[in-house]
Amino acid sequence: MTGVAEAMGSWGAVGTLMLGLFGLVAPLRAARMVGLAPDGSRGISELRATYGGLFAAMGLACLVLQEPAAYGVAACAWLGAATARLVSLAVDRNVSWLNVGGVALEALLGALLWTGTW
Repeated sequence: MTGVAEAMGSWGAVGTLMLGLFGLVAPLRAARMVGLAPDGSRGISELRATYGGLFAAMGLACLVLQEPAAYGVAACAWLGAATARLVSLAVDRNVSWLNVGGVALEALLGALLWTGTW
C-alpha cells in the first residue's frame, strides 16, 4: 500500500471503529440517530451487537490485520449499505437530508476503506 492509500484506508477503519464503539456504549442514542426504536432489552442487545460489536470489530480487524482483503470486505459492507439506502430513496420515496447524508457517509467510509485494498 502507498502511504496516502494506507492513511485513507486507516481513516475509514477508524471511522468504522468509532461508529461501532458509539453503538456499543450508547445503543439508544444510536437507534434514535437511525430512526429505530428497540423493543425492550432484547432490542437493545441487538443494537449493541449490530451497530456496536459488528462495526467495531470490522474497523478493528482492518487496523489490526492490515490486509487488503479485510479492507475490501469492510468497504463492500459500507458500499452495500449506501446502495441499499439509494434504493430506499427511489423505491420508498424516502428522500430526507438524513438519508442523503447517510448515503454520503456510507459511501465515504466505503471509498476510504477501498483505498486500503491498494
